[in-house]
Amino acid sequence: MIGLLKYKIFGFVLFIVSVPGSLVAQNNSTVTETTKKYVTYPFSDPNPIPSEGKIYPYFRYDGFTEKAEKKDWKIVELENDYIKVQIMPEIGGKIWSALDKRSGQNFLYNNEVVKFRDIALRGPWVSGGIEFNYGIIGHTPNTATPVDYLTKENSDGSVSCYISTFDLLTRTNWVLEIKLEKDKSYFSTSSYWFNSNSTEQPYYTWMNAGIPANDDLEFLYPGNKYLGHEGETFNWPNDSKDRNLALYSENAFGGSKSFHVFGVHSDYFGGYWEDNDHGMIHYAKRGAKLGKKIFLWAQSDEGKIWEDLLTDDSGQYVEIQSGRLFNQNTFESSSTPFKQIGFVPYTTDEWTEYWFPFNGIKGFTSANLLGAFNIKYDNKLLSIKLSPVKSISDTLTVFSDKGKKLANVFVKANPVEVYEEQILINSEDNPAYIILEGQRIAVNQDRKERELSRPLEVPNEFDSESAYGLFLQGRDLYRFRNYKLSEEKILASLSKDPLFIPSLVEMTKIKLFKLEIDSAYIYAKKALSIDTYHPEANYYYGLAALKKNKMYDALDGFEVASLSIPYRGAAYTALSRTYLKSGDYYQAKENAELSLKSNPRNLESLKILYMISRINKDDQSLKLLRENIEKLNPIDHFVRFENYFSNSNEIQKDIFQSLIRNELPVETYLELAIWYAGLNRYEESKRILQMAPQNSIVLYWLAWLHSNDGNREASNQYLEKAHATSVDFVFPFREETFKVLEWASAQKKSWKSDYLLALINEFKGNEQEAYSLLASYDNIEFAPFYVMKARLEKSATIHERLTSMQKAVELKPEEWRYGRLLAAGYLEIGQFDKAIQILEKYYKINKENYYVGLDLIEALIKAERYKDSEKILSNITVLPFEGANEARQYYRQTKLMLAYQAIENEHYDNALKKIEEAEEWPLNLGVGKPYSEMINNNLENALRVKIFYETGDVELHEKYLKIVEDQIIEYGTLYEKIKSLLKKDKRLF
Repeated sequence: MIGLLKYKIFGFVLFIVSVPGSLVAQNNSTVTETTKKYVTYPFSDPNPIPSEGKIYPYFRYDGFTEKAEKKDWKIVELENDYIKVQIMPEIGGKIWSALDKRSGQNFLYNNEVVKFRDIALRGPWVSGGIEFNYGIIGHTPNTATPVDYLTKENSDGSVSCYISTFDLLTRTNWVLEIKLEKDKSYFSTSSYWFNSNSTEQPYYTWMNAGIPANDDLEFLYPGNKYLGHEGETFNWPNDSKDRNLALYSENAFGGSKSFHVFGVHSDYFGGYWEDNDHGMIHYAKRGAKLGKKIFLWAQSDEGKIWEDLLTDDSGQYVEIQSGRLFNQNTFESSSTPFKQIGFVPYTTDEWTEYWFPFNGIKGFTSANLLGAFNIKYDNKLLSIKLSPVKSISDTLTVFSDKGKKLANVFVKANPVEVYEEQILINSEDNPAYIILEGQRIAVNQDRKERELSRPLEVPNEFDSESAYGLFLQGRDLYRFRNYKLSEEKILASLSKDPLFIPSLVEMTKIKLFKLEIDSAYIYAKKALSIDTYHPEANYYYGLAALKKNKMYDALDGFEVASLSIPYRGAAYTALSRTYLKSGDYYQAKENAELSLKSNPRNLESLKILYMISRINKDDQSLKLLRENIEKLNPIDHFVRFENYFSNSNEIQKDIFQSLIRNELPVETYLELAIWYAGLNRYEESKRILQMAPQNSIVLYWLAWLHSNDGNREASNQYLEKAHATSVDFVFPFREETFKVLEWASAQKKSWKSDYLLALINEFKGNEQEAYSLLASYDNIEFAPFYVMKARLEKSATIHERLTSMQKAVELKPEEWRYGRLLAAGYLEIGQFDKAIQILEKYYKINKENYYVGLDLIEALIKAERYKDSEKILSNITVLPFEGANEARQYYRQTKLMLAYQAIENEHYDNALKKIEEAEEWPLNLGVGKPYSEMINNNLENALRVKIFYETGDVELHEKYLKIVEDQIIEYGTLYEKIKSLLKKDKRLF
């Protein structure tokens, strides 16, 4: 509330001081863990077939439903006197809602239901709040499943909730601290992401926040351009038709939109709802978050359908996103300046972001960590309105553009209470900026002076097919995890210049990934034969040498790489690991300490030093190192395991295990155990795996570990147990596990160890080796085995692949996915009736399975059974994935084919009816109707031309002939054009 206004004359300035009506609160923030009941539309039905491509070793969930149920969800609430933040640790650790307690309004989109739909990398996703994405692409694998978390009351009165999980795609751990100060009306999210791998990893990280979509919403995004996903550029905020895209209401055209706003230097973005004089801000140092994106669904039915799909009554939302890079780039963006970067080995990435509401300032001009401002200067009167996020007690000083002091005024303000100043400037100089608490805030938010000159296009003379151009493509494909195409591009680069060092190094990395160690070593040596000091070549030469057990060549490579600042930390870390594995603790300690000089937050080196200190019984160092590790990642399981290993009791064991709460705990145990094993610390590794869920990979590891310790009896017992254990939903991917499985197969031939080896080989791009592991086996009682065999045998005939798929169906007749694959094989060879028979069987069992239903419709269309297709289309309910439209295509094709047949039979009234139906957009098909200008009805109108010609209706014939005259379609070609509509959707993943 604003109290009395006091008027004072000060020099040449008349100013008005606003006295707040209440004092700032000093209560500590609170953190609460509880459960909350939500109407939930759950997901289910995990896919047992090993995935191909980008998401391996994860599996998808394919079960989505329209049937709601009440479910208790675990929640964490952070609260102070100003805001309340709710976190859902069982749904990716997502910040679900953020409430501005003063106004009673949520400043993030608060979904009142938990409605999972098929949008994310692995399927399930929910809208609203803030989603955290680290790894390779957005809506990452952990977005809808439980993560590890820890709550903490801090000594300064603030509270924190730490969210963390292990990403299998990059083998990295990320941790996010969600923190609420006791005396601020913002909350912060601080990321710590460490690449604990010895090789470069894909790099992608975006925060995705939802805010309510309303016609009065204005996007507060300083910029003069926006980037597309492919790196293309467009004007912002006004487009080529002078529509102000920063206003939600002026986006009522076209389809769904992505704007990566760019081109003006700014630390903030947000949204403002004019009707309620309410807004929200995201703030971060610009270098921490270069990317500022908006995503909004189409405002036609094409987008509105997603409102119904993703919520019940919470309305539509908009996504506002922050990223480390300028755009969420696809590979096509690599043909522009906006390429892809990689995550260098053993490096740390960390940054902090702030999120806060603002109210009551009648507009907006800028924001920082003091709050949101609305500053206007008119007719000598400087008006300053501030919605503070903290207590302020400081002198505000007004300056001209030349730094001349124009006014001083003392400001006392409290969080969330609007503070106003009106200052009469009695000077010839205009105010340019103010200084408050050391922060400079511009009076005139002139976009021009902050516009950037960064190039937006690649020069025309740049040759993308040159050795360097092809290298850049291959490098980025490697960073997108497309290793096969990456290798093709790098080989093409080397064909242009066999001694091009960047491509030689890139090929070394590719060969290391593919486990072709000899080739990796040769490529690295060739690079060094040209430049002996090349940092990256030396580093990867050292890695390749190490894998060939050439220890001193490895040391040599790492030592030379350490001359380079970019690879110094990685090189010293690799040296430390190498010496530790050999038992040279002195050198291991020395190199770990050297690595910390390059990167004091190198978690790998801190763990190495911790373990050495434990071995050396150096309690003082242990205490300091424990504090450092827990400061970086309080949920890191390493320290808790070390405590248990040193004090083996049930209390310490429970402490260690209690915080492993993520969806795939076995992978957490395996990763930690493999880390120890990689340093020849087999006892620690065994202890971890004995506590782990006992799947086949864990058992194979335990067999191998006991064999290395000379305990053949225990090794054989574990090996027998591993061979007897199911491999259902076991998807190995680690290089270290490959060696263990090779050992297991050498000890005793088993289809299970060979099958698991084949999975790793396929993942690594070694398909021929993968198939050779399976080729000799018959009569295996495991359905995915036959899917893999059919997938890998490239030279097999379709009939041989059908035999494999038939075997999978016989083994698991209730699993609809095998039936789909078998039916797809029959469709491929034109045996439509067999495909239909299979699909009808599965669809009859479960009419909610729209995957099978759509396949059945496709088969019926191919068999020209359009009336049967029409019947299913009228009853099926499709819960689509983002971008799906095949159901509507099938519908249109079916109706047009029925119209065509009616014309051929001279049933013109029925034909017209089917044409009209073809132009409808039934909501049960999961595709909303776009704006009319986006719809092409030329086929429908061409059929009308034919009908009215045949019926002698000259007026209507001429009318529709004019409509299609720009794209004349001869009637004789219509049949084939309608048939060509049959196209299946392709997922991004």
